[in-house]
Amino acid sequence: MPTTNQKDFNDFLRDNALWMCLIIVGVILVVLFIVFLIAMHRRKKKTKQVTKRAINATAYMKALGGAENIISHSLVRSRIILELKDYDLVNKEELKKAGVDGFIMMSNKLTLVIQGDAELVNKAIFGE
Repeated sequence: MPTTNQKDFNDFLRDNALWMCLIIVGVILVVLFIVFLIAMHRRKKKTKQVTKRAINATAYMKALGGAENIISHSLVRSRIILELKDYDLVNKEELKKAGVDGFIMMSNKLTLVIQGDAELVNKAIFGE
């Protein structure tokens, strides 16, 4: 048999169930909204950092050994894939200073990994 305190509490829950559900849903929505705002703020901050980086096409070309050293190039997402005449002319340190985040050497291709907008870098270097 329930005690008086338990009966009063059960009555309270039954009488106020709708309000308690609304409060819980409200708190969840506020938390989700705050998480969304934080994510958007971080995304904007990251985008600003990427767009602030100046693209120096001549520095890229010089580090790649000049325009005459490039046989072909293609853009795939965040990568610029190059086929070069002489891979010894590539200056990786200068490419890093210019904005390249990583390199992948496979057989006769050099892949430049660029965080942010690789399309802008590709347009700046090759004018496409």
